[in-house]
Amino acid sequence: MLLLGACLEAEPAQTGSVSEAGGFVDPERRLVLEGEESYCGAEVLRWQYDRASASLKIADSRLLLNCCGQRAMHVERIDSIYEITERDEPDATSRRCDSVCTFDFAVAIPEVSPGKVFVRLLRDVVDAQGSAELIWQGEIDVRKSAGEVVLDPTAAPSDACSGVSQ
Repeated sequence: MLLLGACLEAEPAQTGSVSEAGGFVDPERRLVLEGEESYCGAEVLRWQYDRASASLKIADSRLLLNCCGQRAMHVERIDSIYEITERDEPDATSRRCDSVCTFDFAVAIPEVSPGKVFVRLLRDVVDAQGSAELIWQGEIDVRKSAGEVVLDPTAAPSDACSGVSQ
């Protein structure tokens, strides 16, 4: 076990930002152009690469999660893999609700070399499963300045998207 740990190169985790229920008010935080999306239509993972700063921005928009709880996002680089974990857990003092809401997660990763980047997206809903679930994995070619992947094509229920600007 010690030999395996010595072979892996890990960098400190980057912390992302999480919206309030209903998603980020500013569509740019979701990495979309105005009028480009129907917010409630699908869960979409988008990315933008800034060559000048070598920064890779990644946003997961329109996640459906329990309205009550605490959410966080972090990114860890393990060798050449960027592992993004979205975490959702109950509040320590209150229970879960009987409703779901939409949320957005976003992060900017500094010092990303041009070329292809391997990404793993995990979601850890602490009280619903035993461990983090793999949502998506694949290559992002940052030689292109932007791209997207539809993670869940199912439209969100109207009550989860009420009050969301589209």
